[in-house]
Amino acid sequence: MNLKYGRQIDFEELNGYNFELFLFANNIEKRKLTAFNSIIQNNNVEKAIAFNYNESLDEKIEIPLVENQTVSSIIQIRNIIRDVIINSSKTEINLFIDYSCMTKPWYYSILSYLAESEIENKVINAYFSYTASIYSEPLEPKPNTRIEPIEGSYKIPTSTKPKALIVCLGYEQNKAQGIIDQLEPKLTYICYSNPALDSKFVSAIQNNNKDILRDIGSEYTFTFPFDDIKFLEKQLTSLYYNLRDEYSIIIAPLGPKPFTFVAMVLSIIFKEIEVWRVDSGLDLNRYTREPFNPASFIVNKIVFSS
Repeated sequence: MNLKYGRQIDFEELNGYNFELFLFANNIEKRKLTAFNSIIQNNNVEKAIAFNYNESLDEKIEIPLVENQTVSSIIQIRNIIRDVIINSSKTEINLFIDYSCMTKPWYYSILSYLAESEIENKVINAYFSYTASIYSEPLEPKPNTRIEPIEGSYKIPTSTKPKALIVCLGYEQNKAQGIIDQLEPKLTYICYSNPALDSKFVSAIQNNNKDILRDIGSEYTFTFPFDDIKFLEKQLTSLYYNLRDEYSIIIAPLGPKPFTFVAMVLSIIFKEIEVWRVDSGLDLNRYTREPFNPASFIVNKIVFSS
């Protein structure tokens, strides 16, 4: 299918819709049901699935409408979406993907499947939604054990161009330097969200990354409003056009998931872009992130058609 267009929308626009499929992740975060509970107030959901990380780690969602599935591979996620699409007699299908608590490979697999599938005579409206959380203190950082392309995003290198690395900073310490050291890019850009919905996030990012911000310097650092996807897309697209002739471009999103989402969309549009992840593998920090009250959502409608 072809990615026709995408745009950021207000959550309040989602009123009276029929969603053939609602996907979200189940973990210890207190915001995991916020979007689902808001959507079902004014819309119809035919099928809802909670992706579980580990049956022994997280309690299942006990809601009649919600089916729990423990995810073992991204193929499983792709098959769920495929079955809903091909078994529907409708020519236009609405999917709601709440990626607030999902791993990067999970929501990238959804994006890439919709872009790569060869389903005919269908229009897919995919609503990717993120529930913002209130500030919580960053936990003690754990060592990076996995620095690699996001599963499903890797392209076989064909270019001998030097690397340009774009790193979006998170608020945990010592994450960014690892990927810089491993990739040894010729050029590095650093970015982070400022303003954020809570200024404590900005202060933590700046304090916990002060060394790398100093080393990279202001010329190669830019900021973006946390909830303005259009602004961020323009910034990254402009950077891509400035770099593509001389560099191989890698984006490493360590910061907020809306940035990761935009990077993934751009990697589908611009095939040269690689998206990498940096994390602690299975030994990751687990946060109980709470939603704002009232809840704040960042929603992007992405339209795919055959």
